[in-house]
Amino acid sequence: MEALGIHMLSLHFASTALSPPRVLHSGDRHLPPLVDVPGVGLPLPRVIKPPDAEALWEWARELGREEDLDPSWASVWPAAAALAAHVAAKPDSVRGARVVELGAGLGVAGLSAAAAGAGRVTLVDREPLALHCAMATAEVCGLATAAVGEEAPPGAVSASCCDWAEAAQLLGGADLVLGAEVLYDPSAVEPLLGAAAALLSGSRGTLLLAEPAAGRAVGCRGRLEEVPPSRERRVALSVA
Repeated sequence: MEALGIHMLSLHFASTALSPPRVLHSGDRHLPPLVDVPGVGLPLPRVIKPPDAEALWEWARELGREEDLDPSWASVWPAAAALAAHVAAKPDSVRGARVVELGAGLGVAGLSAAAAGAGRVTLVDREPLALHCAMATAEVCGLATAAVGEEAPPGAVSASCCDWAEAAQLLGGADLVLGAEVLYDPSAVEPLLGAAAALLSGSRGTLLLAEPAAGRAVGCRGRLEEVPPSRERRVALSVA
């Protein structure tokens, strides 16, 4: 079949300044400080997360775990919020679909797909605490949850702590792969595309990426355009 190329869309991000948070957990050896914040500017009513990246970093530093931690997942980044809004505004694009969000972090895009009627959503990240927060958000937002591979009702959300390269083997197929602010370096482009192609190999599915218009790193967008698609349709969203 003829491969479909990259379709470029532009989105403008409306600020998601959040109302004062409600403290859920002050932090201990197992969990960082956690707050419950209203999902202002998001298609989700609430989000469970650390107060901010600095608070997460301080918690890890006090426990001597800072070298193993990427605190960036503690924030809802503009591209993730814009992708979540895009998915929520186009429910027909996700209704009944098997959706995988790569580099999910707090999972707001994947969770928004579940809320919009996706058949099954799996959040993939290598940070287990990020997935813990994402699944907690699913619970407080009234979304069904299930373990990977478990029989579950339509729209159920699962989480898998793994690398992109492992995702297809662990999860099976997908109809839609989401990613927001996941391209930090041009060298990450091919692993991302390889994982998406493997997940979408049994379908004419879509890879939907949202990245800052200026690019997180010089060359990422250019490299994305250079690598020819296999079977997947790619849609790259530029977020201003």
